[in-house]
Amino acid sequence: MSSNISSTVEFTKRRELLRMRAEIDRLREENERLAALAYRDPLTGLRNRRCFGERLNEELCRLKRNPRGSLAVICVDVNSFKQLNDTRGHAAGDAALIAVGQVLERLIRAEDLVCRLGGDEFAVLLPDTHPVQANIVADRIRAHMPALVGVGLGRRGLAIGVSSWTEGDDEIRLLSRADEEMYADKRMSREEGPTAQLPEPFENAA
Repeated sequence: MSSNISSTVEFTKRRELLRMRAEIDRLREENERLAALAYRDPLTGLRNRRCFGERLNEELCRLKRNPRGSLAVICVDVNSFKQLNDTRGHAAGDAALIAVGQVLERLIRAEDLVCRLGGDEFAVLLPDTHPVQANIVADRIRAHMPALVGVGLGRRGLAIGVSSWTEGDDEIRLLSRADEEMYADKRMSREEGPTAQLPEPFENAA
């Protein structure tokens, strides 16, 4: 009789242990899922501003330890986005943002990072990238802008600004230069009008 009781108690303990382990695994998976969501933009699926800020800070710390390294940032803003929302609706605006994110992700390396900062603003973080290389990436983005005409953007649908790290730069200085260049590009696109010609695609460039 005592042997049967002992076996029953042991079985109950094992079952409870297995249940607890399964619950711990479930909670761990749920925490990982929630942590991933905290760094994702729900509309585009890109990383968000929080993720961009943390990754940029990591890269700047790395450059403090190794000033011979390189880093570049590209800021991207959708031209006439409010007009698109007003004339074709927010669903069309959302579709355009998703399309922009997809174009940007196709043009970067695995180690680079594309983020939606919010609204119609995006950023591309390019570790170990010198100024010439960063401008090549920006030209690639410009060359692919006509692909966005189908989602309601013009042939100059994106304003682009590039900034490369120089020793002593912090996050504010680095991003401010990219923002200034981006807004200058936005003003130029307005002056040139919707029929402005784009450069030849990067793949065909000399």
